[in-house]
Amino acid sequence: MQWHEFIFSDKTKHRLFRHITFWLAWWIYFLLCYYLFQQPFPSDRIKPFYLTIGPPLTIKTFLLVLLYVIACYGLIYLLLPQIIKSKWLKAAAGIVLLCVFLFTASYFMYWDLFPWIDSLSGYHKVNDSLTRFWPAVSLGLLNFTKVAAAAAIIKYVKYWWLKQKESERLDREKINAELQLLKAQVHPDFLFKTLNNIYTHALAGSPRASGMLLKLSDLLSYML
Repeated sequence: MQWHEFIFSDKTKHRLFRHITFWLAWWIYFLLCYYLFQQPFPSDRIKPFYLTIGPPLTIKTFLLVLLYVIACYGLIYLLLPQIIKSKWLKAAAGIVLLCVFLFTASYFMYWDLFPWIDSLSGYHKVNDSLTRFWPAVSLGLLNFTKVAAAAAIIKYVKYWWLKQKESERLDREKINAELQLLKAQVHPDFLFKTLNNIYTHALAGSPRASGMLLKLSDLLSYML
């Protein structure tokens, strides 16, 4: 598979591989971020390796990416067309519903689903009620903004590049058509000299005059 096919091909296998690569990269990114910056353990305990990078963290980041997948495709294929068509009311209502969905899903995942996943590994985290809404905002809205911005930029750059190539193709076809038209045109001097030659042969009573006139007629008929 060439890079051009990977990026621009509309074949199902290329599109599927392209999307899987995009989301796999984000999954690895969030996995590394949580491993480097998340501190789910008390400071007096050393993080066991199998609890930092292992099934719990892998499952949690996978669920986050799955949430972003659903929201991102909804944004790109449902909301962006409304924005492009200048249907601002529908677009605004859709964005509000999307934010509510992200916040609600992130809230449930962080405070209900993630503790249950951690409990399977023998770790129970004490949640702080003073920061109860911030994890949902951070996971559901701030992180999704990065993912959605990256997806939108990639889609826009791809759309712009295809439009540029289409414009270049049309310009080449226009130039080729004009060139073929110029080649098909008969220069006025050639036409006048041909008619003058036929006229001279006709005055002289040459039998070639009729044949020359017929060939000139065929040439002009072909051009028209």
